[in-house]
Amino acid sequence: MKYGSRIVFLLGLVAVAAWTVQAQTPAKVDYAKVLGPWSLEINAGDQYYYLTLVLKMDQGKFTGALSEQNGIFTNVPLTSAEFDGETLKFECKVTTPPDGAERVTKSEAKLVDNKLLGVITIVEFGMSATYAGTKK
Repeated sequence: MKYGSRIVFLLGLVAVAAWTVQAQTPAKVDYAKVLGPWSLEINAGDQYYYLTLVLKMDQGKFTGALSEQNGIFTNVPLTSAEFDGETLKFECKVTTPPDGAERVTKSEAKLVDNKLLGVITIVEFGMSATYAGTKK
């Protein structure tokens, strides 16, 4: 391989390496879009439920808590929370009827025009309901 060909080859390797590092670097997420209290209106078909979701940064970790308007559960910590700039996902254990037992609840929502539009699921029952959330 001639000297000029080696330089072109090495420059190509450097370019591929730089592109790979850039592709692996996650984009900065603007958590400010979702931080704070949210009012969630759950549409369970023939009934509506009202929850408050509070999202915050705690020592650099994205977290939050969920409460039910009538006090069935209050300030239940989220066991996991993720936000990628567009999709919010969280899990927690909430008290549910009919027996008042704690059950894993999962949610996934999209942030659309400053509203959360999503689905919340009580895993054990396999029950899901849609919701809309507005920032307080």
